Amino acid sequence: MEMKKPEFIMFDYGQTLLCEGGYNGSAGFDSILRYASANPMGVTGAELQAEEEKLNVELDRFNNTSRNKRLTEYPEESINRFLLAKFGIEFPPGTDLRDLEPEFWDAANPCQPCEGIGELLNFLKGENIRIGVVSNLSFCGRTLEKRIRGALPDADFEFVISSCDYLFRKPSRHIFEAALARAGVSPDMVWFCGDQFIPDIQGSAAVGMFPVWYKGHLRFDSECVLTEGIEIYHWSELIDIIRSLG
Repeated sequence: MEMKKPEFIMFDYGQTLLCEGGYNGSAGFDSILRYASANPMGVTGAELQAEEEKLNVELDRFNNTSRNKRLTEYPEESINRFLLAKFGIEFPPGTDLRDLEPEFWDAANPCQPCEGIGELLNFLKGENIRIGVVSNLSFCGRTLEKRIRGALPDADFEFVISSCDYLFRKPSRHIFEAALARAGVSPDMVWFCGDQFIPDIQGSAAVGMFPVWYKGHLRFDSECVLTEGIEIYHWSELIDIIRSLG
């Protein structure tokens, strides 16, 4: 696959743009339960999280062996709506569960920018290279966009796509093709940066994008072997590579 200066770079979200720590769903549920208008069983965040973990097993959501084979998304809003209904938990009329997602997520899993990403995004702006985000995520796109813009306020992402809103998950070609249509560019002029080998690297390469495997905060896929594209450990490496292309 030929390497040429990109017109557009698409990024994965987690461990690529922003780094997350350990997930604490109990804290997330506790953060939104305080808005409930009815909780007849006195259910706690820990109890809701325990119920969600049972669902995750039943739905095979987070099995590291099978997670990349599942090409459709389970929206967190739907799961939470089921859990709340199961225990008779209600919120004031007009409450949109998606409006509570940012607070839930911030409490459950705080984040910070990956090292060097701010410098890279500023460099791309100076090079007039357009940028966007395509993420496998159970939270909706507006929640993801709020989180990214809160952490990277100077970044000019043209769009933020969450699989929650688009049905399909990476490595499905469908979500990549939707992103390409929104960008209005041919895949050979697009680079895709991500930390997971199968959804990000193999998935983007399959539709003709140039894959960039970011391994600076790698948590999965460490034994996979790159056969096309490039791999980097710090975003400064990507700046040097793009500069070398003129």
